[in-house]
Amino acid sequence: MAKGGGKARARLLIGLFVSGLSLVLLLWNVDWARFWSAMEGADYWWLLPVLGTVGASLWLKVVKWELLLLPLGRLSRINLLYSISVGYLVNTILPGRLGELARSYMLARIEGVSTVAVLSTVALDRILDVVAVALLLAVVLPTTDLPPWVAQSGLAVGAGGVGLLLLCMLLAYPRWRRLLVGLITGAPHFPGKELVERSAEALCQGLEGLKGPAALARVAAATGAIWLMTVATAFLAQIVFHINAPIWAAALVVAITNLGMVVPSSPGYVGVYHYLVVLALSAFGVEKEVALGYAVVFHLTWIIPVCLLGVIGLWRRGLTLMGWRDLSRAEPAG
Repeated sequence: MAKGGGKARARLLIGLFVSGLSLVLLLWNVDWARFWSAMEGADYWWLLPVLGTVGASLWLKVVKWELLLLPLGRLSRINLLYSISVGYLVNTILPGRLGELARSYMLARIEGVSTVAVLSTVALDRILDVVAVALLLAVVLPTTDLPPWVAQSGLAVGAGGVGLLLLCMLLAYPRWRRLLVGLITGAPHFPGKELVERSAEALCQGLEGLKGPAALARVAAATGAIWLMTVATAFLAQIVFHINAPIWAAALVVAITNLGMVVPSSPGYVGVYHYLVVLALSAFGVEKEVALGYAVVFHLTWIIPVCLLGVIGLWRRGLTLMGWRDLSRAEPAG
């Protein structure tokens, strides 16, 4: 327990350091008069369509997760929506990026399905997102003049995502699943081997949402729709701040900020997210102060409504912010 707590504290400290460093780089030499001028001059009425596309993106995420969960049965979309929102809420407020666990345990307990299988669909969901965003970055790169390390880091993460996705596609089929289980069973003893053996089948069951060309096409279409809608949201947010930049600028913001989520940071990605937005928009000649205002408002436009929905979800299901941990102790692993 103490060892695990030490690792958690180390991750938290690293995240706080990275966020602090990002804030220093972000706020260095900011002209605050220009920043407040940009904030005051923004056309906030354009936030109404921005909120509309945020809602559409969230619903598309529900549809995508539903497709991945089909092997487990037809689950309630409202429970999917609440679980996703609670995940965002936990990631925003608590350290350790526990939102994916919270989302999985909550849905598994409410719907009475395997926690491990749900966790594997969440992992698959994230892998699909990484691949989609890396493809988006690859399309946008020729239109920008970014530092080489940004492009190389983003594409390296994307390549890793492609490799994991291919592995998940193989494990969706019984032949490869049996091979994996056989390798685990025949491996020398290691700590937790029994748990891994018991969980392997349920883990692979959560990957069956990719089984067959039709299922793969549906999931790919939903993933593409999510990220196109997210780019549209970022582009509408540019209009709020009168940023005269092409839609490629919005696509770059979406790609870099989402790939940047692999970097340790504080809860809510404060600092890291805003630094990456300013970096992306600087490639299109947007002033730092205007880009910073855009980053603050765009970030809050996502966080506030989704987290409010997460609070409603917890209230409707009779849970507290830490209540998902009680669910995790009550829910069997398989």
